[in-house]
Amino acid sequence: MPGKTVYLPFKSKYPKATFVQWKQIDVFRWQVTFRFNKEEHFALFNCEGKWLETITPVSLEITPKQVQQNFAGNYSNDGLQQIYHVETPKQSLYEISWNNGINVLKLLYNSSGKIIGKMIS
Repeated sequence: MPGKTVYLPFKSKYPKATFVQWKQIDVFRWQVTFRFNKEEHFALFNCEGKWLETITPVSLEITPKQVQQNFAGNYSNDGLQQIYHVETPKQSLYEISWNNGINVLKLLYNSSGKIIGKMIS
């Protein structure tokens, strides 16, 4: 468990979080896994307690309509594996993992539905 410098900002941001588990990623960052509003979340905080991001698994139906339309226009739901909502202090993104039968593509969309990154793994 981290010290108060990191713990208190987390508790302030997610006061009703349950099943909280902390893991120090490196000297500067802490990852916390928790449940909030009946969903599993992963958040990163720096060693000074500044919130860096929260990642939440979501379904395609929960993503913005523009993301759904852009994805459907280029990919089939058959290869859909996982979708994460990535929230940072400056933006909200959606990472979609899609399997084309050979590789897994990681597609990164902004909240207006524009693809801003693509990676093959």
